[in-house]
Amino acid sequence: MLKSTIALAVAASLLMVAGIACGGAAEQPAPAAPAQQPTVAAAQQQAAAPATTMAPASQPTSAPAAAQPAVTAVVATATPRPTNTPSAAQQAAVIGGRLRIAVTPPVQELVRGWLGTTTSANAQVRPFAEPLVHTDRFDGSLQPGLATEWEISKADGTQWVFRLREGIPFHGDWGEFTAHDVPHSAALITQEEAIATDTGLFRGLFGQEQDELFENIRVVDDYTVEFNLLRPEAAMDFVVSAQQGNYFMYSKAQWDAEGEQGYIERPAGNGPWQFESRQLGVGGNILYSRVADHWRQSPFWAELEQINTPEPATRLANLLTNQVQIAEVNRDLHPEATDGGMIIVESELPSIQVAFVMGGIYSPLSPYHDPSDPHLDVRVREAINRAINREEVNTELFSGFGSPHPVWGFHPSLPGWNPRWAEEFDEKYGFDPDRARELIQESGHEGYPLKLIITQLSGVPEMIPMAEAAFTYLTDIGIDVEAEEMEWARFRSDFYRPGKTHGTISPIRGTMRPAEVTLRFYNRSGPEGFQRIVPDPRLDELYVEAITAVSPDVKANALLQAGDIKFDQYAEVPIVWLPSQIAINPGEVGEFIWPGNINTAITHTEYITTAQ
Repeated sequence: MLKSTIALAVAASLLMVAGIACGGAAEQPAPAAPAQQPTVAAAQQQAAAPATTMAPASQPTSAPAAAQPAVTAVVATATPRPTNTPSAAQQAAVIGGRLRIAVTPPVQELVRGWLGTTTSANAQVRPFAEPLVHTDRFDGSLQPGLATEWEISKADGTQWVFRLREGIPFHGDWGEFTAHDVPHSAALITQEEAIATDTGLFRGLFGQEQDELFENIRVVDDYTVEFNLLRPEAAMDFVVSAQQGNYFMYSKAQWDAEGEQGYIERPAGNGPWQFESRQLGVGGNILYSRVADHWRQSPFWAELEQINTPEPATRLANLLTNQVQIAEVNRDLHPEATDGGMIIVESELPSIQVAFVMGGIYSPLSPYHDPSDPHLDVRVREAINRAINREEVNTELFSGFGSPHPVWGFHPSLPGWNPRWAEEFDEKYGFDPDRARELIQESGHEGYPLKLIITQLSGVPEMIPMAEAAFTYLTDIGIDVEAEEMEWARFRSDFYRPGKTHGTISPIRGTMRPAEVTLRFYNRSGPEGFQRIVPDPRLDELYVEAITAVSPDVKANALLQAGDIKFDQYAEVPIVWLPSQIAINPGEVGEFIWPGNINTAITHTEYITTAQ
């Protein structure tokens, strides 16, 4: 039993966070970036999710049903349904003071969304800047936002028209939001210095050069924009939403008057919070103020402060002493939080998928391919999967809240799911260290050197002890494991972006989003792929088929075939699905409802009420 080992790992993680305390590199003015290559980027498909309103979490979530859901056609519409009406608590007019939230430090500290990850941008930019399409806080569906309606204007999916909301001001007297801000904001993501999650996607859709982008995103009039795409995209509404990533609306007028420096010092958006200030580094914060009479939802607090707090014990202590009202708290610390009078609330949808990613699994077609990498041997990949005691990790680290996760990137409620993965998971992936040792010996890679990356990301504060537990599991089957702590930003920039993941394994978290998004990030061998975990080149072909398909049935079938390859060839090490869970002080905070399908720990803060 490794229960004691995991317990020690949890304690040790409190001492080790100093090595990754910043949680990511601070945003710097106008950094240079290496030239990007042409890319074929991923299409995103909005999956329907049931509308639910969850009570505060008190018991582990049940496993998702294995039954194959019906594939729902994604039909572009010019008249999306209205956003769900506020609940009873949201009718209150009570305004609180400063709402303080202790968060796991973001990968990058930024206010220019094109300089970092989706997670970083949604955590720090989304409060003050809006995407074109809003995400409903109850059921996670796409809803009218700055765009009031949209439609596919060419049947092949290569042209979309978006009509914009009129009379929406930017913060700081920078005038009204218009169609001219739309191509300007897209150009920020595709400029040379951009390193956004969406950079490759937008270059693939609109072109490598700025002139080409401005030709393809055409301003029809002040409130109408036409997107002309270089390839079919049947879910452009998803692409321009926060569920996809970094595409938020910035003021072109501010850029024209103040340049990029204006965005660094006081960026103007049109969100429910206005950016006020920030302090970078360990213990730093970002402060926003309430926008009165906001067109969508004025916050119930005068100010919002996010405080970067790397240490799990410190986040809990600050919550218990009312230094913050909301905090990310490790799930194994939930009993201490509830004993102290706090309550745990969770997202409306399954939110977070947790896994390990084995590096070096590059396609033979890739320039990064090294045929000597042990992870190219399917027996090694199976051995690693059989070495991990998922039940123990779920029980000891996630307090039993995890539900089964057969294939990284796929969920039973999304198109492309194959029920056989759940049915065969125990047989193919079940904890069996004896068989794992045999597989390592059969492969001839016994004792091979493996670098275990110890890092963390928001939403899964348990990533550090989970990685430390993996150290014991993998050492036990005959692998020579060396652990190295590092910030996620460094791993992103030095290892997986440049194709240098050989001989590594790292913990990872993802959001509940269409499977093709995860395929683009991890299972695509071209330059648009990030970690490029491609055990079979056929994944490239299936990816292209999925992202270019206008028919939802064709898309779902391509995704299912891709999932079959990933499952049968042990492409990754899936661990569990988790709800997003946050601890709140019920004496200060009232209602907190968020969907969980946006890639960051906490969203929709403008709807958080004060305690009545």
